[in-house]
This record gives sequence, C-alpha cells and structure tokens, in this order.
Amino acid sequence: MTISLAGLRAIDSLATEGSMAAAARALGFTPSAISQQIARLERDLRQVLVEHHGRVATLSAAGRVVADVARKILDDIDAMREQLETERSTVAGSLSLAAFATATRGIVPGALHKLRERWPGLETRLVEADSHRALALVEEGTVDVAVAHDWLAVPLVLAEDLSARRLGDDIADALVHESHHLGQRTSVRMDELSGESWLYEPGSVAHDLLIQSFSRAPNPDRFGHRVVEYPSQLAMVGAGLGVALVPRMGRGPVPPSVRVLTIEPTPVRQVYAVWRSATGARPALRAAVRALEEAFEESLAHRASGSGQDPVLV
Repeated sequence: MTISLAGLRAIDSLATEGSMAAAARALGFTPSAISQQIARLERDLRQVLVEHHGRVATLSAAGRVVADVARKILDDIDAMREQLETERSTVAGSLSLAAFATATRGIVPGALHKLRERWPGLETRLVEADSHRALALVEEGTVDVAVAHDWLAVPLVLAEDLSARRLGDDIADALVHESHHLGQRTSVRMDELSGESWLYEPGSVAHDLLIQSFSRAPNPDRFGHRVVEYPSQLAMVGAGLGVALVPRMGRGPVPPSVRVLTIEPTPVRQVYAVWRSATGARPALRAAVRALEEAFEESLAHRASGSGQDPVLV
C-alpha cells in the first residue's frame, strides 16, 4: 500500500486548523489542492476520512484515527530530517532570496546576518521584488526562496510544485494628514475610507486589497498618486497629498504631521517563506527558512516593545 505524504500533511492540517480553508492557508495551498490530497489519501486507504455537511468538512471516525497517526509520522519525519541535518558538518554553497520591500527592510537583514554568523561558508544573494514577482522568481528557479505575502481577503495561491511556511502576520494601518477630517481619531472603519484618494503601488497585493475593498465605492478618483515605496507614501501623506494603507513591518519613522489610525476590520497580511518543493530538504534552504522565522519573531517583539520600528542591522 502506498500512502501519500502530502495527504497525511493535509489531513493533519485539517485536524489542527478545523476547516479546509484554514488548513490550506497553513500549508500554503488552495482549498482545492488540500481536498485533492485528502481524496488521494482516501483512495490509498480505501476509507472515507472526511464527511461533508453542506460547505463544512469534518473528519470521520476513521479520519480522526488517521490524523492522530499522521501527526506522529510527520513528527518522526521532522525529527529525522533535523538529525540528518545536524550530522552534516556545515551548511555551504550559495542561496538566493527574493523579498518584497518591507520584508527587505524589516526581517531580511536580521535573517541574512544570522546565516552569515552561523554558516560563513554559505554565500547569499538578495533580490528585492514585489510579492507577485518574488513568487514568480522562485517558481522559475531564478531564486531559491521567496518572502511573499497576502491579505486575508486576497489569499495567496501557490503552484502545486511550491511549498510554503507561514512566518507570521503583519497588521496595516491607515495613515492620514493631521488636517484630515479623520485626523483626530485613533481608529476608523474600513467603509469610512471608501471616499478617500489613496496613494498606491500599481499591481501590488495591497492594491489588490484596496480594489476589492472599494470596488463599489462612489469616488472614481480613489486611486491617486502612484507611489511604490512606503517611505515615499509616508512623505506624501505628510504633505497632505493622499491617504495610505501601510503595514507596520518595516514602516519606519512616521512624520509628525501624519496620524496613524487602526482599521476595523483589521487588515492583516500573512507573510510566508516559499520554495520549490523539490529543494525542501536542502540544508541551506532549511537554515534560511529558520533564520527568517527567527527574524520575524524578533521583529514582532521589537514592535511590541513600543519603538514601532523594525531593527535594521548596520
């Protein structure tokens, strides 16, 4: 009997996350791909593992048994990989990384610093690219790993030959000039911003979110100045030239004339490390993903300390 490892990961994620959509987000796949992987596992085992009640999928009794065993198998596999990696004397060679701009500022310097300190024989190369382009670069083999993001309302869609690990979540705020009619507020509902003129980066994931959020907004000029970098958007907001949706990671200092408003519902972008599945066992890649995870955690801790800025090594 052949049992699909991808199917075991899928049913374990379903058991852990509670829904097909959440399981897909955790693994970096589409819900359809997760469903297909579980269907293959059902064929392998000749058992019904998932029961569907309308649009809700729950584990059957057999599915719960398989999920429990799957967790043990996956833990054993992870432990085996860790042991094999530690038996190697070093991580060496070269590794290329693509990352979107705020990740390049907020977490990549810390991750690359860790890699240089731990593995001086590993040569690294960074390409800064927006999230869409970073994914394309890793898929075509130009880089080894990409740091990409999505928004909860605009989920990440990966090709089936790619794997991902979620590094964490990043919150975005609305930034307005102090003279703006909302400038004395500390929070705002998303629908209150529908008539604003937004500074934006064409084709970015943030632009996708704004289009989706305000597709029916009455203001035909809701997208004003095209501004790619968030520091430039901050400067434009500071001059009273528009409103911006700016994530907290890598945001940097906010001009005195700018007011930061939390948004309800909160726009949350999920940040991922993405690589080609065929290279997932490579020690250098695993070391890079681990360094990115640690750098992201340090970034969150630094912002929680009250500075509001991510650490940048100089």
